[in-house]
Amino acid sequence: MNTSDPILQSVYPTLQPYAGPVPNLPQAWECVALLQPFSPIQSNSTPADKASPFFELCVAYINYQEGEFLSAQLAGSSGGMWWYLITPDGTFVSTDGTVPTQPINLGWTLPGTNWLQNASCAGTSFLNWMEAQQVTWWKMPVGTTQPPPATWMWFDAESNLPVRQMFGQGPPSPSMSDPSQLALFQMFSFTYFPVFNALSETVVPSTWTDPQFPGFALGNPNNYQLFTWDDNFGMTVFMTPVNEKFNPLPTRVLYTWKPDDLYQITADRSQNTLMMSTYNPTAGYTSQEALLTGPAPVGVSPPPNSDDSFLINYQGDDVISCASGKEGFLFPQEGPNWVSTPGVEGTIQACVSDNPVLCPGKMVTILSVLFPPSGNNYPDSTYLWTWYSPLNEDGSSSRPVTFMQSQSGVNKGTSLALADYFDYQEFDEWLDPVNFEIPPQCQGQFSK
Repeated sequence: MNTSDPILQSVYPTLQPYAGPVPNLPQAWECVALLQPFSPIQSNSTPADKASPFFELCVAYINYQEGEFLSAQLAGSSGGMWWYLITPDGTFVSTDGTVPTQPINLGWTLPGTNWLQNASCAGTSFLNWMEAQQVTWWKMPVGTTQPPPATWMWFDAESNLPVRQMFGQGPPSPSMSDPSQLALFQMFSFTYFPVFNALSETVVPSTWTDPQFPGFALGNPNNYQLFTWDDNFGMTVFMTPVNEKFNPLPTRVLYTWKPDDLYQITADRSQNTLMMSTYNPTAGYTSQEALLTGPAPVGVSPPPNSDDSFLINYQGDDVISCASGKEGFLFPQEGPNWVSTPGVEGTIQACVSDNPVLCPGKMVTILSVLFPPSGNNYPDSTYLWTWYSPLNEDGSSSRPVTFMQSQSGVNKGTSLALADYFDYQEFDEWLDPVNFEIPPQCQGQFSK
């Protein structure tokens, strides 16, 4: 056991058992949804794709009456407006703010009130360190592949109304849905519900309603800078795999990145992510460690195992298996400025201030970052969505709230798609190098 680890087990996030009913939505409701897409426009996007809202951040006002209609009025970050009306007779659309009458085939059908089909609940917890509300964590298998990807949904533990959704697998195409998945929402990778109200009854709006919610501002009105990670910190996280067979992993992250003039050994630039299988007793290991090392500074001879990565499985304190970058786990450590490196196009797309559901008493910036392509639908890139709360006036120092990789893939790396952050500590003294030691079992079985 590593006694130099500065993060106590007591600050790891925990799930409490849930024994309540499966949430069932009311017969009538209205909501405001913040919809975050899988990717920007791609090189293979059709004219119809480019005319849709499914490649941009959107805010939507949605109302619903069971068996009759779902009306969704979407305002996109580009300034466009799309009004979809789903009825038993089909789906209709308008783009000029009038009641939809133009038929459109997106493969959607009018949803029922049970959004959780074949779902299981991992437990109850806060979403993150802001502790806005307790939520129940639900997952559903998607498709027929094994292991199946997951759709995750979070419901308020008191009201049983939706708070968040994550679709681990995108629709068959950006313009045609999966009929087994939830209409409209499945076209976006990540959705928050800052407003969700039960109604006694509702009707189709007769006019356009501008979607908005408290504290939301599109773009970057406060001129925040892109954040840079502290060079010596630790935090705890719930890591949630897109693999439906897994529940969230209580996780501890240690990170150090010494400046060029202090760099000497591999541990001077390293990240140790320790994931506990607390809620996955059949995983075959008690913990899994992703040990990532950074590159040596320019002009410095790289020490052994720098700019590499190791995925280590433990049973207790014993190493039972190890894979390195040379064996397919090629995810070396990113530098503190990873969100602003060339090519990733890190962008603050929106800000939310003091919203009681999303960030009570705090400001958050919502950033998109380009990530690698995925499958035929996303040949150029996918989006990584990350939320950060500024710690200083310009936002260059910020505390993480959540991190979500769209279309991450069940069999890619650790299959992790989502990180929700809890405890966070920046350290004055450099972390002990023992926290980043590569086990001899790992070093001995690989060679350049």
